[in-house]
Amino acid sequence: MVNKRRGRPTGDSDVRQRLLDAAQQHFARGDLVSVSSRALAAEVGVSHTLVNYHFGSRDALVAAAGSLRAAPHDVIAMSRHDDGSIDLTRLAHGILAVWEHPVHGQRLATLARQLTSGGGSGASIAAYLQHAVFQPLVDEIGRDHARRLAAAIVGFIFGRYVLELPVFASLTREEAGALLLSMLR
Repeated sequence: MVNKRRGRPTGDSDVRQRLLDAAQQHFARGDLVSVSSRALAAEVGVSHTLVNYHFGSRDALVAAAGSLRAAPHDVIAMSRHDDGSIDLTRLAHGILAVWEHPVHGQRLATLARQLTSGGGSGASIAAYLQHAVFQPLVDEIGRDHARRLAAAIVGFIFGRYVLELPVFASLTREEAGALLLSMLR
């Protein structure tokens, strides 16, 4: 039953977490991009307006569901030295760890394929990456270097995991790590 009461929810609510849990279940099945916010809210038993209330938009919910599995900003955070500078070797290994994971890597590749096929959630993922990943890199290493890093990482990920180009996909993990690291330097 959907709550038809207007206005802001009262009291402590677990609706945000329930929506996120449902979105993550769809993420795991690989059909999150095709599920509407109305359908997702109905699954949870709440008004579809609560998707916007808690996440700002359906696209932001999709971004949150995907990023909790393998948040790019967390990979960057784990790649930092004690002084805050980025260790490129750690960054390359972190990217490989996420995308080579036997379960999450395949799900991320599926989500990336869906987003590039015209799903509206691409804009939300791009906004998240711009704000949480690219801008901190720009602040630390400058726009030109950050652009080169982003181009290398995105190109590598799409070549190896999304498009599965043989020139990338045929590499062993060690070879892939060495190639990515050389692209980041």
